[in-house]
Amino acid sequence: MASVSRDLLDAMLAPTPGRPAEETFRTIPLPNRVRELLSIIGELYLDATNAAGNAGRCMLAAVLLRRDIIALAGNEALTGLKPSISLAIMGEAADALVGMFGREGAPSDRRRQIGHCIAELCNSISLVSADTGKEFVKTVLSKLQPGCNAMDPMCLKLLSDIADRSPVALWSSCNTDVFIALLRGSVEKVKKKNCTMEQLESSVRALCQIGIAYERAKRVAEGGERSNEIERALLAQLQERCTNVDSDSPASQLGQLLLPAALDALTSFATSSSTSTQASQVNILSTCMSHFSACSEQCPSLLAGNDQALTALLRSFMAIAQIPSLEDEEIAALRLSALEIVATISSVPQIKRMLLKPVGKSPTSVAQPCDQPSPMLQYLIQGNEGNGDQKGVLFVCAELIVTGADDDLETWAEDPALILNSESSWDNDCIALHAEALLESFVENLGGASTLPAVFQLVDLLLATPSWRNQRAVLSMLERCLAAAPVTFVPHISATVDAALNLIQSDNVRVQYQALQLIGSLCCANTVESEEGVTSDCPVLVRENYAAQILESVARHVSSPCTKVAAHACLTIVSYCRGGNGRDDCLLPIDQDLVLPHVGTLLESLKTGPLAVDLSQPNSINEGTVTVLIRAIGAVACLANASGPAFLPHYSIMSGLTSCATFGLEIAGQTVTVSKNGHEMAMLRGSAIEAATIVGQAISGEEGENVGTYVNDAGHIMTIASTILNSGISDIIPMDQLLAACARVAAVMEGQYVQYMPSVLPHLLNKATEKLDVSVTNADESNSSVEEEDGFEGYSVSVPGMGQKKIRINTTQLEEKAQSARALYEHARSLGADFGPFVEVSVNSFLPLVNCEYSGDVRATAAQALCQVFKAACLAASNGRQNNAQELLPVLATALAKQLEAEGDDDIDHENRFAIADALSEVMYDSFTHTGANGGRVAQITVSAGRALTDVVMSLIKTCLSRRSTLISEMGDYSFDNDQIARCEDKIQAESDYLTHLVDSVGYSMKSLGQQYAPIFAQYVAEPLGVYLNSSGTSDLRARLSAVCLFDDVVEHCGAQAASTFAPMLLSGIRDALNEDGVMDGDIVELKQAAIYGLSQVARHAPAALPPDVGQDLLAKAYIIADSNKETTANLSLVENAVSCIAALTLFEGAPLARVVADKSPLARVFLKGLPLEQDFDEAKICHEGLCDLVDNDQIKAREEYSSLLRIIGGVLSMVGEGDAVASETTCVRLVGILNAIQASVGGSEVNAAFATLSPESQQAIVAAMQ
Repeated sequence: MASVSRDLLDAMLAPTPGRPAEETFRTIPLPNRVRELLSIIGELYLDATNAAGNAGRCMLAAVLLRRDIIALAGNEALTGLKPSISLAIMGEAADALVGMFGREGAPSDRRRQIGHCIAELCNSISLVSADTGKEFVKTVLSKLQPGCNAMDPMCLKLLSDIADRSPVALWSSCNTDVFIALLRGSVEKVKKKNCTMEQLESSVRALCQIGIAYERAKRVAEGGERSNEIERALLAQLQERCTNVDSDSPASQLGQLLLPAALDALTSFATSSSTSTQASQVNILSTCMSHFSACSEQCPSLLAGNDQALTALLRSFMAIAQIPSLEDEEIAALRLSALEIVATISSVPQIKRMLLKPVGKSPTSVAQPCDQPSPMLQYLIQGNEGNGDQKGVLFVCAELIVTGADDDLETWAEDPALILNSESSWDNDCIALHAEALLESFVENLGGASTLPAVFQLVDLLLATPSWRNQRAVLSMLERCLAAAPVTFVPHISATVDAALNLIQSDNVRVQYQALQLIGSLCCANTVESEEGVTSDCPVLVRENYAAQILESVARHVSSPCTKVAAHACLTIVSYCRGGNGRDDCLLPIDQDLVLPHVGTLLESLKTGPLAVDLSQPNSINEGTVTVLIRAIGAVACLANASGPAFLPHYSIMSGLTSCATFGLEIAGQTVTVSKNGHEMAMLRGSAIEAATIVGQAISGEEGENVGTYVNDAGHIMTIASTILNSGISDIIPMDQLLAACARVAAVMEGQYVQYMPSVLPHLLNKATEKLDVSVTNADESNSSVEEEDGFEGYSVSVPGMGQKKIRINTTQLEEKAQSARALYEHARSLGADFGPFVEVSVNSFLPLVNCEYSGDVRATAAQALCQVFKAACLAASNGRQNNAQELLPVLATALAKQLEAEGDDDIDHENRFAIADALSEVMYDSFTHTGANGGRVAQITVSAGRALTDVVMSLIKTCLSRRSTLISEMGDYSFDNDQIARCEDKIQAESDYLTHLVDSVGYSMKSLGQQYAPIFAQYVAEPLGVYLNSSGTSDLRARLSAVCLFDDVVEHCGAQAASTFAPMLLSGIRDALNEDGVMDGDIVELKQAAIYGLSQVARHAPAALPPDVGQDLLAKAYIIADSNKETTANLSLVENAVSCIAALTLFEGAPLARVVADKSPLARVFLKGLPLEQDFDEAKICHEGLCDLVDNDQIKAREEYSSLLRIIGGVLSMVGEGDAVASETTCVRLVGILNAIQASVGGSEVNAAFATLSPESQQAIVAAMQ
C-alpha cells in the first residue's frame, strides 16, 4: 500500500507525463495522508542537515496537508468519514502543528507554512463542530499571546491568517479584551519606536484582518441560518465592501485603542530620509498600505470609528501622500496608495458626514451657506492645516497627474491606435491615470462646491507654465471634474470648452488627444443644465453654442498622422452625435438641427482622410490605419443616425460601406472564400455592415418614406449575411455585429424579411442554447492571465471538503447570449404577427436565460426579448394565425415574477430589475389588450396565477417603496451637495420607473380578471397600499400615486361589491391629493390626474359611497382644473380627466350629484369646452357617447350649442379617421345624426360661419361623414 514519503514528494516536485505521483498520492486514504504528512513534516522540520534540499519538500508537504485539512471539513458524503473521526484526525494534527510552530529556532519560512495549516485547522474544526472550533481557537491564541506581544512576525501573521480563514470562530470565541491582550505588547513597542518595519507591517496586518473578520462574522450572523455549512463558509470568505461605520462596535474600539501608535510609527518610517533610498522599506510600506486599503473597503469602523480616529488616519496618510517622489515610480505608487485609502474612507456616508459637517450649525444641505467648513475638510483640500500652501489631496493628485504621464512623446505617437481600450491603453501612464481616478473620487465624495474652487486654482497654476504635461493634466482634470460634479460644474462649462478648443490647436499630439477626450466628454456629459442653487441662470448648451468651432477643430484632426489622435477625433464625432444635454437623454441621437448644417463638411473630411485609405495596398494597412478606418465608419453611422431621412443626399456612401463589409471575401452563390482575414479585418467588416444598416435605416425614415432607395442594398446586405451565417466560418465578421445588422434590416423590411429567418434564427437560437462553459478546477492549476485573454472570468473559493477551487466562467459566451437576445427582440418587434411561426422555438430557447445566474445582462435582455416574442404571439393570434399565446402567458409571467423576486436590491441590480419588471408589465398588458375574432382575449390569466403573481409583485412593491423612502430621507442630509442630490434623484427616478412597471403588472392582472380579482385585492393589495393613500402615511408622492391608481382600478373593474367596499378609502386619498398645493411638478400633476380619474370611477361604480358635501367639495376642485385652456395647458391629461369627472358627477345618467347641483349650465359649458377628449381613449368613448345622450335628452340644445358641437364632432371624426379609437362606430353614427339635426334646425349662414372656423382636418372629416 502506498504511503507519503520523501521519494513520493520528490516525484511530485518533478512531475512526469500523466503525473503518476499525484495519482499515487490520491490513492492513499485521507486519514493516512494526514498522519503521514504530519510525520514527514515533523522529520523535515527537525532535519537541519539539508535545509536547502528540504525546503521544497516542506512547502509541498504543507500545501498538501492544508488541502487535506480543508477536505476533512466536508460532510460524510464527501469524506467518507463520520464527523467524530474527522475531528479526531484534526485534533491529532492540531497538537502536532501547534507544537511544531512554537518550537524555538525553527526557520521562519517553515513556521509560516505550519501557520497556514493551523489557520486552516481553525476553520475546518469549527465547520465540523462550532464548539470544538471555539476551544481550539482559544488554545491557539493563548499560545500566540507571548509571541504577539513580543512582535514575533510569525505569530502576528498566524493571528491574521486565523482571522482571515476563520472569522466566525475567531469572533465567537474572543472579545475585544482578548485582542487587546494579544496586541498590547506590540503597541507598546511601537509607541517606543522599538520595532522594525517588518514587525510593524505584521502588527498592522493582524489588526486590520481582525477588524475585517469582525465584519465578515457579523455578515454571517445577520444572514441567518444558511442551509448548510458550505454556504456559511463561502459567505464568510466574501470580500464585500462595508459602507457603514459603527463607533460602538468592537472593531471601532480596537482601532481607537491600538491604531494611533501604528499610524504614528508608519508615518515616521515613511517620512524618514532613508525610506526613499531603500527599496526594501518602500516595499514594506506598500504592503502596509495594502492592509489599510483592504480594511478601508471592508471595515471602515476600525480605521475611523470616531472623529479622533479619523483625524489621526487622515493626517498619517496625508503625510505619506505628500512625500516628494521626484518621479520615482515606487514612491509615487506609495503616495497613490495613501491617497486611495483616504478616498475610500471619505466615500463612506457616515465618514463623509464627519468631513462635511460645517462648524457652527447643521444646514440641511451643504449647498446652503454655513459658518465655515470643518477643519478636516479644510485640511484635506488645502493641506498643512489650511495655511494656504494648497498641498491637500487635490494638489497631490494634480502633481502625480503631471509627473506620472510618460514623457516619451515619440514612442507614444508611433504606437498604433488600438481597436479595443483606446482610452487608457498606454501602460506607462498608469500613475497619471490612477491619480486622475483619485481626483475624480475626491471631487465626487467631498462635493463640487468644496473642491472645484481649489481645482481651478490648480488649473491656473499649471497653465501658467505651458509645458505639454501641464496642459494634458489640466484637460484630464477638467474632464474628471465634469464627470464627478456635473451640476456644480455648470458655471465652468463655457470656460472649459474655450480651454479645450484653445489647447486642441497645440502641436503636441498628447495635448490634442486629451483635448478631444474632454470635448467628447462635454458632449456626453450627464447634465449641463443648471440646478437650483447653482449660479448659472440658464442651461449652458455645448452644441448650440459651440457646434461650428467644435466640429471644425475635430474635422482637422481626423486626418492626423498620429493614428491615436485621428481615431479619437472620429470618436469625438460619435460623442457629439449621441450625447444628450441631460441625464434623461444621454447617448440618444441629438436634434437634427444641431448636426445637419455640418454633415457635408464632416463627411468630406472623413472621405478625404481616413476613408480614403487604399485597402488594396498592403503597405497602407496596419493596425493603426485600420482602427482609424473603423472609427471613421462609426462616425459616418452616427452622422446618419442623427440626420435621419435628411442623410439621403449622402447615400452614395453606402457602396463604400458594403465594399468594406466584403473586403477580403469572395462570395459566389451560397459560398464564401476568405482571402484576407484576422481580427482587424473581421472588426472592419463588422463595423462596415453595421454602419451600412444604420445608414439604410436612417434614410428610410420612421414611416418608410425612402425605403425604396434602400431596399436593393438591404437585400444585398442580407445576401452577404445569409451566406456568412450559412458558411459555418465564425471569424469573418463578429457575430454580434452581424446579427445586429440583420435586426436593423428586419426593422426596415418588416414582413418582407421573413424569407431570411431560416438563415438568421438558428444562429440566435444556437447562441442562446449553447452550454455555458463553467469549469471548477484546483486553484493552483489555473492561469489568470490566460483567462483574461481567452474571455474568461475566474475567482477562487475554499469549499469545505473540496479545497481551494477556481471557478471560471466564459464571459464571451455570456456576451453572445445577451447580444442574441437583443437581436431576437428586434426581429420579433419588427416582424410582429409574421414572427408567429417562430414563437414557440424562440421561447423554448431563451426562457432558461431569464434565470441565468452568471449574468444580469443576459437575464435582462432575455426577459425583454421574450416579452416581444409574446407580443408577436398575441398579434398572430389576433390575426387568426398561430394561437399559442394562452399557453405562453402563465409560463412567462411565472418565470419573470420569480426572477424579479430573486434579483438583488443593490444599486448595481436596478437596471436588471427594471428590464425584467418592464417585460412582465408588457406581457400582462398584451394579454389584457389583444383579442381574437370572437372578441375574447387571446391569453387570459387564471385566478390562481393572478393570486400568485400579485403575492410576488406586492412584496416587490413594498421593498421598492422602502428603498425610495430611504433615498428620499437622504435627500435632506447635509452631506449631499447639488451633485449628490442629482445622483440621489436619479436613483429615486429609477425606482419610480421600476415601481410603475410593478404597479402596471398588478393593474393589468386586475383588469383581466375583473370581479374575480376582488378577493385577491382584499388579501394582498388593500392593506399594504391603503396606508399610502394619504399624505399622513407617506411623503412619497409616487407611493401615493401607485396606491390611488390601483384603488381606481379596483373600483372600476372589480364589480359593484368591490367598488362600494374600497371607494371610501379611495375618496380619502382623492381628497388629500386634490388638496395638494404648491408647485405643480410632475409627481403632483400625475397624482391629481389619478385622483380625478378615481373620482369619476366612484361616481360611475359606487355613487352611494360619495356623500353630497364631499362630492360638492371635490366637484369644485375638478371644475377649476377643467376650466383651464386646453390649447395652452401643459397638463392636458389632467384637464381632460377633470372634464370627464364633471360629467360623471353631475351630467350623465346616474350621476351622484345630478340632483344636488341645481344649475348645471356652467358645468355643461365647461364640459363642451373640454371636448373632444384625445388622451385617454376609454374616457373619450364614454364622454363622446355621453355627449350624444345629453343632446338627445335636450340637456344640451343643439340649436344653441351648434358651434361647439361642430367643433367637437369634427375633432372626433377626424381622430377616428386617423385611427384613434376615441369613439365607437355607434357613437360616430349618433354624432352624424347630431350634424343632420344642426343642419335642419340652424340657418345655413350660421352653420357655414361656424364651419369656417374649424381646422381643415375637421372640415374634411365632417364633409366625408355627411356624404
